[in-house]
Amino acid sequence: MTGKGKKRKRLWLVSAIFCFFLSIFSIFVIKFNRDYQSIPSDHLIGNKTSNVKALKEKGFPFSFLIMSDTHNSNTGEALLKAAMMEKDISFLIHVGDFVNGPNLWEHRFFLTNMSVDIKPSFPIFLAPGNHDIDYISSRKGQNAQRVTPEIYESFYGARNFNFLFNDCLFILCEIDPRNLTGYLHYLRETLSPKGVGRKYIFIFLHYSPERLVKYKGGSGLPDEEEFFRLVESYKVTACFFGHYHGYRRMHTKGVQMVVLGGGGGRLKSWQSDWGKFHHLLKINVNEDLITEDMVVFPGEAWNFRRTFRKWVFINLFPILINRSWVLYFGVFLFLSWGIYSVIVLVHSLKRETR
Repeated sequence: MTGKGKKRKRLWLVSAIFCFFLSIFSIFVIKFNRDYQSIPSDHLIGNKTSNVKALKEKGFPFSFLIMSDTHNSNTGEALLKAAMMEKDISFLIHVGDFVNGPNLWEHRFFLTNMSVDIKPSFPIFLAPGNHDIDYISSRKGQNAQRVTPEIYESFYGARNFNFLFNDCLFILCEIDPRNLTGYLHYLRETLSPKGVGRKYIFIFLHYSPERLVKYKGGSGLPDEEEFFRLVESYKVTACFFGHYHGYRRMHTKGVQMVVLGGGGGRLKSWQSDWGKFHHLLKINVNEDLITEDMVVFPGEAWNFRRTFRKWVFINLFPILINRSWVLYFGVFLFLSWGIYSVIVLVHSLKRETR
């Protein structure tokens, strides 16, 4: 066989392998696109009245989960799946930074992954974090993909939210950088009519008070002294915070303060080792006692399928939106050329053996 003949066979072999690979790639992308298109309208993700109605009140005791700062990560999902194994969970509250950035397709991936792949059997309520909403965009050319407060609400419902469950009041607050102390107004107008006489009151905010932890390179909870006076005066049971990627807690005048930002986001090199691990909390509420269990995930999780899905959502779907026919045409084209390459290669080998 001549050198040119060997080279041609190698080229046809590479062509066949490459085309079959692209065919499989396109088929997977089509599957992900169908998942995105099939998000159920009645999904349980977000602060919607329908999700409150989906809660199943059975009295005391009951349990709920809290996590924060998952950043759309594999580790965050692994933690959540581990928590799904816990029994008798009524709902989950996420204390912000559930995506890695306020990009439209980051949120669409999160919503698709949660409602189609994970399919929680209980509602998941959200207190937005600084990574979840683009309040004042400074990124040129990205306006079409930025998640404004209005777009956020179209996905998940209200940014400030409260609900009653078993005579307990749950309040989720947004920290809006355009109105840093607006959350205090929302707390007052919620606690005043609804907080009096409740069995327990729980508050959820993304930013941690500097009394608990100082976040390097970032600000803490705005006007936190007024916040402490407010929750102490209403005898709030416990407040939960994120932002700091670790675990901290303190007790002040009857109010428990807990930071639980280790939900899967990158652990910072400048953090102290104490409390520096990935975790979420399970809160067990009894009539006369509240206890806390911790679900811990050691190290970092790796999930190739999920990483691939996320890459497709964020990088390909913005280009392919409303052009899904390109994927089907690609499968036909790559598969046809791959088969043709195999046929040519086989004929070449047959001629060689004659």
